[in-house]
Amino acid sequence: MTRTIWIVALCLLGGPLSAAPVPVPLTLDWPYLERQAAEALGMDADGQVTIRPDPCGRFEGSALELRPADAGRLAMRIDVAADLATEVMGSCLGPGRWQGRLHVELMPVVDETGLVVLLRPESASLLSADSEDGVLTALTRTLAESLILPRIRAFEADLREPLSAIDELLVSLAPDQRTSVSRQATVLSAVEVVPEGMRATLAVDPGETQPDTRAERPLSDDELEDWRRVEDELDGFLTTVVINLAERTGDTALRQDLAETLLDARWSIARALVEEEPGPDPVRRLFVDSWDRLRPHLRLLDSLDLPPEAGGLRLAGFIAGGDAIQALDALGPAYGLEITRDGLRRLARLLLADDAPDRFTPLPLEVDPRLRLLFPEARATWQLEEAVSRASPLDWLIRPAAADSARSPAVELRGMVPRLANLDHYLGLVSALMDQEIPRRTGGETRIPPVFRYMMDPMIRATAWKESCWRQYTGPSSAPRVLTSSVGALGMMQIHARVWRGVYDLDRLADDVRYNLNAGIDILEYYFVDYALRRGEHRQPGGLDNLVQATYAAYNGGPSHLGRYRRDDTRASLRAIDREFWHHYQTMRRDRWPDVGSCYPVGG
Repeated sequence: MTRTIWIVALCLLGGPLSAAPVPVPLTLDWPYLERQAAEALGMDADGQVTIRPDPCGRFEGSALELRPADAGRLAMRIDVAADLATEVMGSCLGPGRWQGRLHVELMPVVDETGLVVLLRPESASLLSADSEDGVLTALTRTLAESLILPRIRAFEADLREPLSAIDELLVSLAPDQRTSVSRQATVLSAVEVVPEGMRATLAVDPGETQPDTRAERPLSDDELEDWRRVEDELDGFLTTVVINLAERTGDTALRQDLAETLLDARWSIARALVEEEPGPDPVRRLFVDSWDRLRPHLRLLDSLDLPPEAGGLRLAGFIAGGDAIQALDALGPAYGLEITRDGLRRLARLLLADDAPDRFTPLPLEVDPRLRLLFPEARATWQLEEAVSRASPLDWLIRPAAADSARSPAVELRGMVPRLANLDHYLGLVSALMDQEIPRRTGGETRIPPVFRYMMDPMIRATAWKESCWRQYTGPSSAPRVLTSSVGALGMMQIHARVWRGVYDLDRLADDVRYNLNAGIDILEYYFVDYALRRGEHRQPGGLDNLVQATYAAYNGGPSHLGRYRRDDTRASLRAIDREFWHHYQTMRRDRWPDVGSCYPVGG
């Protein structure tokens, strides 16, 4: 099926420079081409057409198929049946019914406008069901040439819509930066038959630009704030697109790839938002990086049986737009790309039509069931939400709070800030909570193979130790506040709110230490099974221990950080984080009750 990706918001910057048209591929897949050919032939929804040239004549076509042929052509095959008769004194008399297959070889060409692909018949042949030629075959060939070939010649793949969409983006997003551009800057320059279908080459004319030296300077405060607003918009845009694509397929591997792309993009956006001196045009860089990660995964869509509305020109246009941003970005700073909020909204409408939101900010923070399609392994934590929703508001009258606290360390930990006076009691409660939750989650409810489950308990405890020193709250005991990092990670397991919004309830991550712990267990299991184990980190030098180190690296920095613990080019600061975690993990395996409280200062 057509590989899917977005058209991008493009705007060229640069100096009186005029580049040659940039070639960009646009692939029309076989299902789309077959639907267009069937429409040209007048076939119904069942793929059949009946043509009656006269009261006694009848020509039927069905089972249309398009495939590559030699010499740059494509072959069209149609099952045909013909009733060959002549009216004689009110009756139909003739030699009978002929059945076989029509084979037509077609040459794709671009019309004179550069906007339409045509198919020109070059040869046609008929083969009867019994593989023998005869009078009926000759008569049927004459009938086919008069009835079918004219319809085939009427076939066209009209690409005006996606080409105009690319043009509108080029012309409208920053017209003040462009000194010249034709209204139709994007046209077809060539077309060829490829295994996937027909590949048209678009010639995207970047026009003349004026160099913008501002792109070489650090962003001003106002520019930085504006980029951050666009980064918010980019986050919402990518989330919307990934959800839409995930809903179109039940393919588990593709959904995992989509989830990875979204998580890495969110991590990158979150880091960019807290960088003190981001480089020029950070949103463009983030967009290009996200596209580079997503493009190879979406090639899987070629082989999926998606519904007709998921294919065709819309998705082909998205692919062409993605290729356009890559090609134009490669031209260098003078033809750099600027991603704008308006461009993202235009792009969303091209993919989602009337379902596209008018804007992607403010960022939605509530749980989105559609986004959870990508993370079904988090179901155990979502069940905690359901349990709370089923609880009666009168429960506190029926069950004394003191008794509930005695049974539930999570309740007693609510709002508790560790201090020197309560440290042993506090750490005991946290350990008791882990003793309660970890066995429940690493038993029958886990996807981790039994042979590796021994790793989970110390890994969970060590992660909480490294991420938060087992703290959910900080500040004065009279006014506790949830522990929050500079990038917005929350609570004991430091669940990154921006990365995991829509998947987890952000209020509960902050207010409920049990929920926070379970979300962290979900995420560790997710990275352990779907990344470290699936990608064979344990087959790298270091063996089974790599699974733990890789899982934490991805937990701490996102999927792209999976192998950072073993790479020579990893930043020293990240190496230090990984070394400290590994020390905590080994200590947890050995001692089970280390001096966790030593990792942060406590007041009196």
